[in-house]
Amino acid sequence: MLPANSKELLKKYAHTLDRMKFVSRTPGSILGAGRRPGTASGYSVDFADYRKYNYGDDIRYIDWSIYARLKKLFLRQFRAESELVIHLLLDTSNSMNFGRYSKLEFAKKLAAALGFVGLGKQDRVGLTLFSDRLHTFLPPQRGNQQLIHILKMLDEATPGGASEFEPVFKSYVARAATRGVAIILSDCFSPKGYQNAFRCLSFGGFEVVVIRILANEELLPELEEGVELRDLEDNEMRGPIISSTVISQYRQSMNEYSRELAAFCVNEGFPMVEARSSMSFEELTVQLMRAGIWRSS
Repeated sequence: MLPANSKELLKKYAHTLDRMKFVSRTPGSILGAGRRPGTASGYSVDFADYRKYNYGDDIRYIDWSIYARLKKLFLRQFRAESELVIHLLLDTSNSMNFGRYSKLEFAKKLAAALGFVGLGKQDRVGLTLFSDRLHTFLPPQRGNQQLIHILKMLDEATPGGASEFEPVFKSYVARAATRGVAIILSDCFSPKGYQNAFRCLSFGGFEVVVIRILANEELLPELEEGVELRDLEDNEMRGPIISSTVISQYRQSMNEYSRELAAFCVNEGFPMVEARSSMSFEELTVQLMRAGIWRSS
């Protein structure tokens, strides 16, 4: 189980988090002061290679020692320093307010840890809270002040509303000024599905990462027979009355849904982690590293 709150988690595991960095298939959404080697060519402090001089090139980067030996002009090239842009998309719908260890509280602490890691490597990190619409929107920025803003948003985040991914992510694509890695923190329960919504982010130029958060009670429900359930998001009663047969069918449906989601993410190339809200920090770290979301630097 994670510590009681985000600040306690960051304080307790700061040494481990300091060693972590995000892994991106397309590093460097923005050229700038980040500490991440990018793939673009540019003039910086890290030497990369030589190339032949072409008319109009900046003569300051000619290597005159090579000219003295070969009587040919070559330019020194440098690896551009670039920063990653991290978009944290946190589901605060009513279904996240479930479990002995609340899914939303777990997600908030995880978002704090992800923000800490990104900002610690001078990446830009933003946070958005959503349910069936965008709620609070904090654009990606760098610096310690951004971490303070993120932690304040997380402290104030409360559950509410139904979940509907597609209109939310379409709005986000239209609103976000920069592209980068979009990390979805959600239980991935949405009546109208997740496929088109996740693809919307991908087609919009984002590198999609899915961190699905479930409570133990959702995976292994322990319910007395004869109980009727109420939907957390629309407050409607949901039949049929609980029985051993219904529980068995539920578990089968949950397993099928999880397999379908995992297969979809694999086919689309979206790294995915399925986390339990009761999971320890150590277990969570291993899961994120295995999924290739971050690694030890």
